[in-house]
Amino acid sequence: MSEKISVNSASKLSKAITALTAMYRQSKFVVVSMRPGKDRTLDQNALWFALYQRIAQMTQIGDVEDARRYCKLHFGVPIMRAASEDFRHGYNMALLNLPYEVKLSWMGPCALFGPDGFPVTRLFNRAQGIAYTDRIVAEFSAKGVVFTDLLNEVAA
Repeated sequence: MSEKISVNSASKLSKAITALTAMYRQSKFVVVSMRPGKDRTLDQNALWFALYQRIAQMTQIGDVEDARRYCKLHFGVPIMRAASEDFRHGYNMALLNLPYEVKLSWMGPCALFGPDGFPVTRLFNRAQGIAYTDRIVAEFSAKGVVFTDLLNEVAA
């Protein structure tokens, strides 16, 4: 049995300790992994989809999936390459020397990496997700894409 608990209050800390104790008593062997910070949220996923839709509507980039692929490759990959040696190594081995069109296509659904394409945004922590959003907004705002309504919705 695997369980994930986010601890953000005294009661959640107590729940985590109780669960860990019960698991240990049952199996006498438990693997624990901890890290500070928050997970990225479903709200981020919804915002990204809205950004991709707006980019597709207001540019010649293509459809929503084309916008998603572009953003993953141009903004997500550099964030992850800078943040993770394992990611950088995997990306370099699998995609670095391939033609641009192949890299771009593998960011979306494909036989090799599945329906979500090469793993990029699903690996983000919350801060990396924020950086990704900021980079998308900065580049496409400069090209005339308006995001203020979407960003105001999230802030509300």
